Amino acid sequence: MKKGMYWLALIVILWGVLNIGPPPVVKAEPVSSRSHIDAKLSDYAGFEREATPRADGVRHVDTPAMIKKLKELNVNTYYYLNWYQPTDWDDFKDEFLPAAKEAGINVVLYLVPPSESTGSRKSYPYTTDYVAWGKAIAELSVQYDNLIGWAIDDFNHNLDFFTPEYMAKMREASTVINPNLKFLPSFMPLMYFPALTDEFLKTRGDYIDGVIVAYRDDPYRNTSVWSTEQQQIDEAYQLLKKYNLPLVWMVYTSYLTNTPGNPSVEYVRETVQTAVDNLRKGKLAGMITYELEKEFIAEPDKKAATGNGYMSFFVPSGVSTKPGDNVSASQVIHPDGSGNYALSFRTMAEGPKLEGYHIKQLLIDEQVVWEQDVAQNTVSGQWEEVNLDLTPYLTGKTSATLTIRLYEKNGVRNYWDNVGFDDFNARGFAMKNSGFEKKSGWSISSSYAGMIGENIIYDPNRREKAFRAVEAAYVSYKLQDEIANADLRHGIKRSLLNKMNRAIDAHFSERNRSAIQSLSILSLEIRALTGIHIPKETAALWNGKIERLVQLYRMKLE
Repeated sequence: MKKGMYWLALIVILWGVLNIGPPPVVKAEPVSSRSHIDAKLSDYAGFEREATPRADGVRHVDTPAMIKKLKELNVNTYYYLNWYQPTDWDDFKDEFLPAAKEAGINVVLYLVPPSESTGSRKSYPYTTDYVAWGKAIAELSVQYDNLIGWAIDDFNHNLDFFTPEYMAKMREASTVINPNLKFLPSFMPLMYFPALTDEFLKTRGDYIDGVIVAYRDDPYRNTSVWSTEQQQIDEAYQLLKKYNLPLVWMVYTSYLTNTPGNPSVEYVRETVQTAVDNLRKGKLAGMITYELEKEFIAEPDKKAATGNGYMSFFVPSGVSTKPGDNVSASQVIHPDGSGNYALSFRTMAEGPKLEGYHIKQLLIDEQVVWEQDVAQNTVSGQWEEVNLDLTPYLTGKTSATLTIRLYEKNGVRNYWDNVGFDDFNARGFAMKNSGFEKKSGWSISSSYAGMIGENIIYDPNRREKAFRAVEAAYVSYKLQDEIANADLRHGIKRSLLNKMNRAIDAHFSERNRSAIQSLSILSLEIRALTGIHIPKETAALWNGKIERLVQLYRMKLE
């Protein structure tokens, strides 16, 4: 070792030993838990299928490809959705489950409830006989101890079926075969936030080992807004804590039905990072990414009239509105004094065609100069051109506010729609971002949280970017967790955790250069302690994760 490097290493070691102050930011809170849930970093569904059908005509689950992607993602648990094909159960027990065990990945079998067991799509072979499912899962878990539990989708929509008496039978069917399952998430109903109540937990809490909550900004059901996520985690955590039950949080990384399109990379990044932060704080026992796509191909949800971007005004399913509610986008324009002003644009609507409710409008200085009922867009999603003479409204003005909006003529209870504006072409004045190809130039506002405005820009690389955003968050947490649970001297551990926490906090707050700098300092300290206080194998694994994190953090800088 060169003399300069020797002194640097010595300084780093001393810094680590002497730095015994508390780690910044993260304040640990114990997870309320009836039993330990080793399912912190999880993924759900999002299968890769084999390229060609087998002899039975079915493209089976591509187990090797799935295991490879799950290892790359650094999950420790996978929620296997048994629903797409009648062969999924055989693929699960004969191929996926043993391969996951060899790879060190826990598995939860995910079933659909009676409300989703329609037509030919069901959870085969036992479909809606959940007592039989409990028995079969328990028997399989005796053979494969990485099968740690089972879950049922949309549980709150099926409470008439899942009575406390029936749930007791389900529980007994599994625990009589493998009593150990009761200490794992052997049964975790998926709930949507408004349905998680004291009444549910009082009547059914004895038969479950935790709850999965799928976040979608309820009651406004979308994958555009993430500002309510922390509040909902806090409320769910506090409620479940009363019943000594753990909370597992699911975030959408792919399409939610009756929404404008796939969640943006920004949405995925923000919701996943919030969940990981709450894992760090101890409020969550685990988190799940919903159908994180693993085949990096362009998605078919490009909806813009031209280019990649358009302005979306969205009323979600199940949302009640009242007359006068609206969502709008505005910008200030400056007529050139020619006295000849015109505007053309294109517009569309995707929802049901019922007249008298959702009205598209264009305003100049708060005066409505054009309007159209969404029912007039008779073909869902088809763009139509509108041409307006704005001369009467702009003559004599040096500036004016141009506004597009979706306005509620009458209130609705459940009438979803996605309204689009695109491709503005003006004469006699200039417009900013007239094709919505960037997120600037327009000021979006809403009088009601149930009406959402978003400048949506299609990204053909969304799948891979979303995957990498999740990978960055998961690897960050996993490295921190490994350091926290390592057998190290107290002062050394605290020093390493300080630096790892700084890196995560900087990354989550979009300060990636600072995050990379903290990782570099952390790596130096690990290298200096290798073979002295940190085993060589452990140090190699940690530095491998650091190298990958530097690559991932840099992706957001480019």
